[in-house]
Amino acid sequence: MITFRQLLTKARSEEGMTLVEVVVAMLVFAIISVGVAYSTVTVARITEDTGSRQVATNLATTEIDYIRGLQDPFLVTNLPRPKTVKVGTVTYYISRSVEWVDANGVDVGCGTGTGVMQSKRLNVTVTWDGMLSSTQPVRSDTLLSPDERINDPDLGTIRISVLGVAGTGSAGVGVTITPTSGGSALQEQPAVTNSDGCSFALKVVPGTYSVKISRAGSIDSNQLTSPSKSVVVTKGGSVAALFQYDYSATFLLQYASNNTSGTPALLPTNLDTTYLSTYAPYVDSSGAKTQVALHPFSSGYAGIAGKYIAPIAGNAGCVNVDPASWPESTVGTTVMAAGVRSPNVAALPQGSTNMPIPMGLMTVKFSGSAYLFAVSTAGPAGSGDPGCAAAPTYAFGQVLKNGTINIALPYGSWVLYSATNAAGTGKIPVPAANLGLIGSVLAILGGGTTVTLDPRIAK
Repeated sequence: MITFRQLLTKARSEEGMTLVEVVVAMLVFAIISVGVAYSTVTVARITEDTGSRQVATNLATTEIDYIRGLQDPFLVTNLPRPKTVKVGTVTYYISRSVEWVDANGVDVGCGTGTGVMQSKRLNVTVTWDGMLSSTQPVRSDTLLSPDERINDPDLGTIRISVLGVAGTGSAGVGVTITPTSGGSALQEQPAVTNSDGCSFALKVVPGTYSVKISRAGSIDSNQLTSPSKSVVVTKGGSVAALFQYDYSATFLLQYASNNTSGTPALLPTNLDTTYLSTYAPYVDSSGAKTQVALHPFSSGYAGIAGKYIAPIAGNAGCVNVDPASWPESTVGTTVMAAGVRSPNVAALPQGSTNMPIPMGLMTVKFSGSAYLFAVSTAGPAGSGDPGCAAAPTYAFGQVLKNGTINIALPYGSWVLYSATNAAGTGKIPVPAANLGLIGSVLAILGGGTTVTLDPRIAK
């Protein structure tokens, strides 16, 4: 006789798996499957990366062999950008860095170090698409030695380094070296700079030399198209001549850019223009022009009408031409905000951009033709004019106008004169009644015949 407990046990065994048990079983299977799949993919990726690394190693070795085949270390330069090689479906990137080293193993770049060049260190690095994050690039190093001695214990070396605004080498720059004291004329001038911006003069007789560089359409940080440096060569020594030199940028000048009168304003024929940068002020005194070529500083320039001279001990300079030099102050009953300079504008090498140059604007009334002059003077008391100790004089030439003309001047205080000749002999002040202002509170009349052209705005 089957007991009741046995019947219950038999019934339970025939029920099968519950839904929960099925879900748990599927979850366990999924976890195991994902792990197996991930392991399979990882193994495949590692295998693929290992194969790519082997190809990269061969490419690095090939590059080293190619460089050694050149035989001349002076022909070996840094690659300005990695060169690419495609093997199968994978793209490889080969970069090359080189540096001269001296007898003590210290790096001697064409613009760094003081030692004499002995050999050149070469490093080749290869990367590729799809590298694992844990994979290191393939690197190969070697030393290259010249076939013949490049140094002489009784002679010296001049290393020329020419860098552009990006800090990379300027290639194709011509180099001319001439003795200025002692020394001797070079039998052969150095080659143009390579892709690293380097050139070398070897076995130079000790003495003082002028190193001059040039390249069409280029300009240095001092706005010189053919800059030079003086270097002293010693026996068994090495000296560097460093330049920052690049293709120029073109700035299209917009004088009196704040003139909204609809009538063009006459500019002085001998107008100075200052270009302010983070490097140093550069003053062009060749008169107004439509455009100017400048060194392409990435921070750009602010164009200022007039000759800006920074103040130094014992010299107040000439600062009122710069709107940013005008402080906040009260003129009469009007509170004037501090002056603001036009924002810097920048252009890439061989590029161009517009440069606004705001100026003080006014009208002058004549009863007949005359030569017009403007002489800088101290601002009236309370004008807030920061001053210009240089006191420049600007000429407008013979103003062939029987009536009123518009003129533009650098900011500051001025006395206008008329004369019957270009030399200004016997010039007389233009009466205050014949002077007027263009704009609004941007310019104010001072006492007597003095006119203060103020760049500030009322608060």
